[in-house]
Amino acid sequence: MISTLPTRRSIGLRPSASWAGAAALTLGFLFGSSTALAAAPPANTVIGNQASATYSDAAGTTQLATSNLVQTTVQQVGSFTLDSVNQVTTAIVNTKIGAAGSIVYAPHTLTNTGNGTDTFTLTVDADTDKFSKVEVYPDANGDGVPDGTTPLCTAAAAGVCSVPAQSVAGNNGVFRFVVAYTIPGTASSGAGAFDTATITATPGTAALYTAPNTSAADKDQITLTTAAAFNVTKSIGIPSVAGPGNGAWPTATNGGPRSTSTTCATTWSAGLASSATCQYTVYTLTFNNTGGAAGKFAMSDTLPSGMTYVAGSAVWSSAPGTALGDDAAGDPAGIDFQVTGNTLSTVVASLGQNVTQTVSFVVLVNSTAAIGTSTTTNVGQFNPADSPAATAAAIGTLGSSTNPSAYTVVASYSIAVGTNPSTAATAVDTTPGTPNGSAADLTTRPSVVAGGSVKFAQSVFNAGTGTDTVNLTVAAGTFPAGTTFVLFAADGVTPLLDTTGDGVPDTGPIAAGGSVNIVVQANVPSATAVGAGPFSATVTGRSAGDTTKIDATRDTVTIVVGSLVDLTNTAAGTGTGSAAGGDLGPGPSPNPTTTNATDAGTGTVFALFVKNNDSVNNTYNLAASQSTSFPGTLPTGWTVKFVASGGTCASAAITSVAVNAGAQAQVAACVTPPATQLPVTAQKVYFQVQSTAVASTGVIVSDTKTDAVTVTAAQTLSATLTPNNSGQVAPGGTVVYPHTLTNTGNQSCGAYTLTATVPAADATLGWTTAIYLDVNGDGQIDAGDTLVTGPQAGPLAVGASQKLLVRVFAPGGASAGATDTTTVTATFTDAASCGAPSATDISTVITGQIRVLKTQAADLTCDGTADGAFAAAPLSLKPGQCIVYKVVATNEGTASVTNIAINDAVPAYTSLSATQPAAASRCTSTGVTGTALVYAQTATAVSCGSAANTVAPSGTATLTFAVKINE
Repeated sequence: MISTLPTRRSIGLRPSASWAGAAALTLGFLFGSSTALAAAPPANTVIGNQASATYSDAAGTTQLATSNLVQTTVQQVGSFTLDSVNQVTTAIVNTKIGAAGSIVYAPHTLTNTGNGTDTFTLTVDADTDKFSKVEVYPDANGDGVPDGTTPLCTAAAAGVCSVPAQSVAGNNGVFRFVVAYTIPGTASSGAGAFDTATITATPGTAALYTAPNTSAADKDQITLTTAAAFNVTKSIGIPSVAGPGNGAWPTATNGGPRSTSTTCATTWSAGLASSATCQYTVYTLTFNNTGGAAGKFAMSDTLPSGMTYVAGSAVWSSAPGTALGDDAAGDPAGIDFQVTGNTLSTVVASLGQNVTQTVSFVVLVNSTAAIGTSTTTNVGQFNPADSPAATAAAIGTLGSSTNPSAYTVVASYSIAVGTNPSTAATAVDTTPGTPNGSAADLTTRPSVVAGGSVKFAQSVFNAGTGTDTVNLTVAAGTFPAGTTFVLFAADGVTPLLDTTGDGVPDTGPIAAGGSVNIVVQANVPSATAVGAGPFSATVTGRSAGDTTKIDATRDTVTIVVGSLVDLTNTAAGTGTGSAAGGDLGPGPSPNPTTTNATDAGTGTVFALFVKNNDSVNNTYNLAASQSTSFPGTLPTGWTVKFVASGGTCASAAITSVAVNAGAQAQVAACVTPPATQLPVTAQKVYFQVQSTAVASTGVIVSDTKTDAVTVTAAQTLSATLTPNNSGQVAPGGTVVYPHTLTNTGNQSCGAYTLTATVPAADATLGWTTAIYLDVNGDGQIDAGDTLVTGPQAGPLAVGASQKLLVRVFAPGGASAGATDTTTVTATFTDAASCGAPSATDISTVITGQIRVLKTQAADLTCDGTADGAFAAAPLSLKPGQCIVYKVVATNEGTASVTNIAINDAVPAYTSLSATQPAAASRCTSTGVTGTALVYAQTATAVSCGSAANTVAPSGTATLTFAVKINE
């Protein structure tokens, strides 16, 4: 279990460095080398923030306390552009020439630069109504010509062409379209423009936009001519003519990766093609003459910085298969083509009336091309009229532009997770998800105190070409049952949160080529036997940009090998435990010993025999996993329940079995795939037994075996109660733990009861509990929350959750160091039950106890002053607005604590506000003596503390700071 909610845990170390040094580590290395990312977050992004405080208790042990989680939801804001304008203008963006009776096409692009999806309506209105018809067509591929023959709107003569609302995604989503103007066959030539037309775009959700960006307009100008009238469109695709030397063109796509090599070929040769390291595409410039006479045609195309022309790759449609000369000579008759740097100039001596020709060429997508289209959007220039004096060397003035034709550079994703320090190259797995075994992918700590914690410093690398966020999970592997794992930023005290909304803690955005440092803390149960081990856990990172990209690293503490227990399917066992499908002796075997078949949603029972080969009696915990790592995970939706010998899937569950020395005991395991499971053959399930006490050798012993389940058909009900928590409480005090009950199945869960039970011995001493429904979801018990006094009617819908708060009371006579384990259970009582998920809360009695409460308030004008009262309730704000956070650490114990320091991090999608709260209010205290607390900040973190201070009972420390949501 990875805790992402408020916990308190002894770090298990005595402080050896001053607060100033610790703060320097906290502030200087909180996020490694990650580059700050200032892009506005998408609408409905949830910005979460959680603080922590470190202090020394009366025994001199360093303690860590984390606050509640506060959240702010980003509101949608609107902005857009039509071509290059963001308001109503009279700017002419297309100048076209046509003859009487011809159709002239003008391309346009609407870009939604806001942070959420919206609809847009478009109108085209001829200014003097001279066109016989105006139509609008979609142009999804941006090649400047209609995608089909069905217009989005049609208007005749004096009518207005109105395009129905088009949905356009936010964050630079585009809608491309072309306007088709039909010039009447009876039109007569005159001086100047024949007519102009106004194109207007209006967003659908007006309240999201701020004037003047409430509508946008620009113009097309059409000139009538009896002479030559040229038009040019630009597109990406395989040309209709043969390549140079009659060779095949490279595959042409309008999007994909960029090149990764800096030595790709930039000269044409037969067989030139894209590869894993070099990316090519093919452009075609299509030009025609819709005028009344032939003319000399001139155009120039300067490639953007993200592309390089492949020398010798240009072909004219009037000379298929023949490469144009890039220099002053070497062209077929009728065309003059020259290349200077990245500029391609073309002059066709005579382009006849109603004739269409093309020039096609290959470009290399450079390794320096930016993700997206900013350095790979190509616009050509041409003269729409006759150019009698033009040559390729002296092209002259060109007054018109082609449609923009973009190659979209798609980010490639690659991550690595390793020890700190390491590099992306040394930490990356040979087999993704399996640590590579080198020192760079293994973090070893020599020991851990029983009941204490051990920390592993890791580095997470973004080795891809675009910004990425890395989800982090920990497979407990061989750590003892009950071990919990907490993920922190590099300071080891600021919890990592879920910034992507998928329920998994993550790094937050990491720039391409950047990295962040994190800390994994393993909290080992106090019952762990001295000398046990080795304990290894696997930390796995998964790219949010491409969830198929994973990388893992291993964390290990101590080393012990051995097993005096044997787990088999039969009393006699089969073969050899480490070979084929055997299970006699140490396992697991590579192949399953027993394979059972069952329908989806129906459990199947495996017989398990546990043989104690030791000279002492022992009790063995029972576990199951889909891998050889324990504690591990099962396939999504699968469950395993252990029952007594001869039991069925309906029998009472057991978690352990006692076996005398030299004896053998039998149990059974019910394995149930989810009702939605598709048919699968021989899904491996690993069973493990592990002694609860040391064997005669002084170490914990275990054995693992391999079985499998074949699912023959596909359906169930299931629910989870998370997380497991740990905290601290003073004698006579209380501690509150948050939990979430979630329906993880695909059918509704019905009525249920909620219980929070302490061990009988603790109940006798006076430990008590209460459960509340967290109505407002703020993680704190307040007036609006409901005390649970009886069954809950339900139902709990599919995917729905219920937030709970469990209050644990410690008796006044509880002694320091005493612990209580409260078991919280939700028992579904309907005939079709969702089970009885449970979680545990471990409370430790201490005399010096810090409680951390975090609240927030909106600061709409970013003046550093909260606009209202501070609260833990969620906010809803827009990009560019500010949040003021207040973190209060209170000594709720009966003894003084020392060396308090509050630490907090600037959450993802925000930065520290330029205007902070008044200096006197940023770091304040009551009941604190010794060195005064001081405020410190960097671009990514803030703190309030000092090197030597004492906080009396009821004393407080308060940190206040402001952040601005990226815009």
